[in-house]
Amino acid sequence: MEAVYLPPEILLDIFHRLPTKSILACVCVSKYWRSLIKTPDFITTHFIQQSAISASNPKPLFLLRLCFGPNLENHYSLHQDDSKFTHHADIKPPPTINNQSFSIVGSCRGLVCLMHNLYTSNYTIALWNPSIGRTFTLPRPGVTFETHGGFEALLGFGFDSSTQDYKVVRIVRLLEYDEIEIEVEVFSLNAGSWRRITMVAPQYNIVERGSQAFVNGSVHWVATRGDGDGNGDENLIQALDLEGQGRFRELELPEGLRSESPMFLTVCGYKESTIAVFKRRYLGESESEIWVMEEYGNADSWVRLLTIGMYDGGLPRALGFRGNGEILFELAGGEIVSGDPESFEVAELGLWGEAGYSVVGSFTETLDLLDRTSGFS
Repeated sequence: MEAVYLPPEILLDIFHRLPTKSILACVCVSKYWRSLIKTPDFITTHFIQQSAISASNPKPLFLLRLCFGPNLENHYSLHQDDSKFTHHADIKPPPTINNQSFSIVGSCRGLVCLMHNLYTSNYTIALWNPSIGRTFTLPRPGVTFETHGGFEALLGFGFDSSTQDYKVVRIVRLLEYDEIEIEVEVFSLNAGSWRRITMVAPQYNIVERGSQAFVNGSVHWVATRGDGDGNGDENLIQALDLEGQGRFRELELPEGLRSESPMFLTVCGYKESTIAVFKRRYLGESESEIWVMEEYGNADSWVRLLTIGMYDGGLPRALGFRGNGEILFELAGGEIVSGDPESFEVAELGLWGEAGYSVVGSFTETLDLLDRTSGFS
C-alpha cells in the first residue's frame, strides 16, 4: 500500500486534538513527526486546545499524594472530580524525587514543583511533569548557607503567561541579623537561571516552608508586617506578580486573622480566581476556620465560610476546594473525606494516608518540559 502524505498543517491540526499519551507515541513514529511536536509553539497550542476540551469536561482531574508504609513512601494518583473522586491513574515519579525527603511546593498547569526537606544543607528543587514522566532539576540558588549564613526559606511556583514561562520564587530570611533581612530570587525555566529581585521586596517576616497559592498570575504567601518580636505584628497576604520584572502587593486579612500566629494559617486558591485562608491550631484549640475572599483584592469581601469542630478524634485539616465547592479534608486518622460547607455532610472517599502528609491540587495534562534538552532525569 502506498504511503499517504499529509501536509504539516493537517498533521498539526490532528496532533493538537490528541491526548498527551497519544502524542508521546507519535513522537516515536518518525524524526519528522518529532520535529513537529517538540517545539514550544506546538506545546503551547496543544495545552490551549486540551484546556478547552477539559473545560467542557465535568470531571476535571486532581493530583493526590498520600504517604504510608514504614518509610512514609510517596504514592501519587490522579482522581476525577466527580461525586466519588474516582481513581483515574497511578503515577510513579522518578527515583530521584520519589522518597520522603521531598515535599510538594505546588502544582501549576500540569507541572509539580518539589523541594528537598533538608533545606539548609540540600538545595534540590525539581519540576516534574507526571504526564510525560520528565523531571527538571533547578540549578543551585544564589543565596545559600555558604554565602549568607543561617536562613529560613519559603518557595512559590507559578506561570508567567506573558512569556509562557514557569517560575520558582525563593524568599529567604537571613538569621544572622537583629532586624528582618529578606533576600528574594526568581528562577525562570526559559532562561534556566536565577535572578535576584531583593531590591523590590518588602522586608516582611515569613514562615519557613509555609503554604503558597498561585492565583491571577501571582504567587501568594502569608507574611507578617512588623519587627518579628510579636509586639504589634500584623499578618497579611504578600503577593508577587510573576509577569515582567515582578511587583509585590499586599492583601489585607480579616481582622480575626491579623494577630494569629502565622504558622497556623494556610493560603490556597479558591474557584480559580481568588484565595482562601485556613486557620488551624495544632494544640489548645477545639475549632478551626475557613475564610474566603469573595472578591479578589477587596479586603472587605472576606467571609468566614466554615467553622470546624472536632471530628474523628481531632481537628480536620483542609487540603483544598473541589469544583462543586466541597472541601477535601484530612482527618486525624489520615482518612481523606469530602465535606459540603452548606449541608455539613461528609462523604467518605475510601482514601487513607499518614496524617499530616497528604497533598491535593488541581491537574491538567501538559507536554511542557518535552522540548527541553538539559537538566533532566
